Amino acid sequence: MRLQPVFRDLTSGSRLLTLVLVILLCGILSLSFSYLLSVLIWGKSVLEGSGDPDMMNLGFMRLTQMLNQVGFFLLPPFVFALLSERYPLLFLGFYKPGFTHIIAALLLLLAAGPLTGYLTEWNERLILPPQLSGLEEWMRTSEDTASKLTNRLLNDTGTSALIVNILMIGVLPSLGEELLFRSALIGLFRKVFHGVHLPVIISAFLFSALHLQFFGFLPRFMLGLLFGYLYVWSGSIWVPIVAHFLNNTIVVVASFLFNQGLSSIPAEEMGSASSGIGVVFSAIALLFLMFWVYYTRKNATISGGIQDDL
Repeated sequence: MRLQPVFRDLTSGSRLLTLVLVILLCGILSLSFSYLLSVLIWGKSVLEGSGDPDMMNLGFMRLTQMLNQVGFFLLPPFVFALLSERYPLLFLGFYKPGFTHIIAALLLLLAAGPLTGYLTEWNERLILPPQLSGLEEWMRTSEDTASKLTNRLLNDTGTSALIVNILMIGVLPSLGEELLFRSALIGLFRKVFHGVHLPVIISAFLFSALHLQFFGFLPRFMLGLLFGYLYVWSGSIWVPIVAHFLNNTIVVVASFLFNQGLSSIPAEEMGSASSGIGVVFSAIALLFLMFWVYYTRKNATISGGIQDDL
């Protein structure tokens, strides 16, 4: 589909500002709509204790979480692409993925478990200097609040809750976050920087930092790098979407099975290695699989020069 975009001739800096403004506008609208809809469904009392995950209405939490995923992540890339690109869907990377790269994405997520677990444990032991004790306290409070919210959503053992959680934690984030951090941001940064490595690194940094879970920054940053290179080397946004969906859905299903008593392994221990050898093998497997994706990159459908300057 070819369009005559309104903001086609803007500079790279102006286009980035436009994307930020679109995110803010869509996010404010989604927040307002979610609160209005919640009041209509549950009444004004639903807003009481909205700052405490332990006291919040579970339905309200799910509704706001899903609508905010749509407003802050899923909708803005489409709006931005329509405003600034002649071929919005191609700009966002909607090409048919290669079967080889889909398989590689699945294997990458399975191989990443031990290394991700090691980085998580190392990151959680982070201690800031005494001069930054206030910052560390805020970071840990933010981390604890996010963990409580996630645990409340995942601890519901009903089958309907499993389906909702897969949609809320698996489907919507994998679509929205990949379109924003990979399609839109890497696409914009490639117009500023030569090559793809710096755009991938910057998008991975923002992807991890904007989750505001600082004691999980390193493993999320590593995943952001994997998703970014899957995108630029495969040429299709569907490849990192599949990887992201698998990563999140494994946690949802593992939590459900553990809470149902069908598994003895907590979700946070899935795929982790108890020895350094397991971590080393995990890193080697990741390097091998990423080389495989890079080596087969010419087999992917490429547009817009996404691989021209690798």
